[in-house]
Amino acid sequence: MEKIAVITGSMRNEDAVSPVVGVMLMLVVTIIIAAVVSGFASGIGATSQAAPATSLGVSVSAASNDISKYVVIENLGGESIPTKDLKIVSTFTCPDYVRKNLVNNAGKVIKHTIDGSLEPISANDLVTDTGIIDYPWAAQVTNNDNIVNTRTADRTFGTAILTPGSSIQFDRSYFLGFDTDEQVRVYGFSGDETVHVTIVHIPSQKAIFDKDVVITW
Repeated sequence: MEKIAVITGSMRNEDAVSPVVGVMLMLVVTIIIAAVVSGFASGIGATSQAAPATSLGVSVSAASNDISKYVVIENLGGESIPTKDLKIVSTFTCPDYVRKNLVNNAGKVIKHTIDGSLEPISANDLVTDTGIIDYPWAAQVTNNDNIVNTRTADRTFGTAILTPGSSIQFDRSYFLGFDTDEQVRVYGFSGDETVHVTIVHIPSQKAIFDKDVVITW
């Protein structure tokens, strides 16, 4: 009887060890997986680029004088930004009325993106109504060879650097993506309207400017 009791006790001890070993193995595997995931996440965080700490100002002129028909983006302070790292999106919604006159395209949206990562050449210029279907309602992504900055040797958008205190300026019609000198009742552009401007820092994919801008004289 004593021998039988000893054998039975040994078997019970072995049965008790097996679940403990299983639990320990599961803990080890869980710790290893957690360490791999943590290392991978840390690697991603280390390689992502932060958006520049820069304050920007944007103004849109409704003036009819050729020397004033510009959109100006100014670096009010902070870090310098290579314009090749910027993407500018303008969104203009045609108003219902202008000077008590009904706008022909009231409520329609004109969206235009200027991408500094595109080569600033005439081939990447805005395609007007003579070359694109549904202009200007079809959204376009462009970058032309116009001079935007006179303070640097490379003065096009995509090659110039927007340093603190400096500014870049775009032809108003090119910036907005439609002919702002067209009859007022076509698009409703006459001043006091609003255009939404979003400026994205391409490497970090973060908006560093995202506001409604009132078109002023």
